[in-house]
Amino acid sequence: MKHIKIMDMPSCDKLIYSAGVIARQIGALFVVDDENPQSAMSYPIVAGGRNLADGWLTPGEECMQTPVVCRVGEKISPNLFAKYVKMGMHEEVPTTAYELYGQLRESGADLRLPVMASTQEPIREFHVELEINGFKRKEGYCYSTDGSDFYFEAYFDTSNHDDLYNQLMGQLMEYINILDKEELGAKIIFRSLDFDYQDVIEKLNTTPIDTIHCDMYEPR
Repeated sequence: MKHIKIMDMPSCDKLIYSAGVIARQIGALFVVDDENPQSAMSYPIVAGGRNLADGWLTPGEECMQTPVVCRVGEKISPNLFAKYVKMGMHEEVPTTAYELYGQLRESGADLRLPVMASTQEPIREFHVELEINGFKRKEGYCYSTDGSDFYFEAYFDTSNHDDLYNQLMGQLMEYINILDKEELGAKIIFRSLDFDYQDVIEKLNTTPIDTIHCDMYEPR
């Protein structure tokens, strides 16, 4: 016979990523089988924020498989945040960077720019390397490499370069809005070794974006 037990964790300050959501873990649900207690499974319960005041059970992995993002009050780098953006984009119901950022802020954490080791000055220029692959003749796939500090991804019509540009620009604007809200002045520059799409790269790098804190208006 199986039993369900809930363990409250009201003082936990751990933010986790689960099923496309970043939230504070406030408990765990255990499923215990009397005949095989060693195979007990546990699932995280996260704070519901403004939507669900009492919290909710995430339908993703078990607690031991759920990555810890940070602690309440901490600030994480864009590179770490990009890891969860990539995971969110690959969920059954995709999550955007701006949605994850809102969850991070609502849970009591923030973003920070990385600093130069020698001077401790913030790094304010980021280069995003794009891999662009065409397959099935008409459908292409574009994504940023793991070394990039911001994650981009797009499926596009290979005969329509504007399709790729518009998708990437939409994602870029999300990041710029995030950086602006955090008052983190920075610029994002795209690169790619794929010569067939250099027109898209050039357009991304020269489109002026009017911002408050980011340096994206002058051609990059």
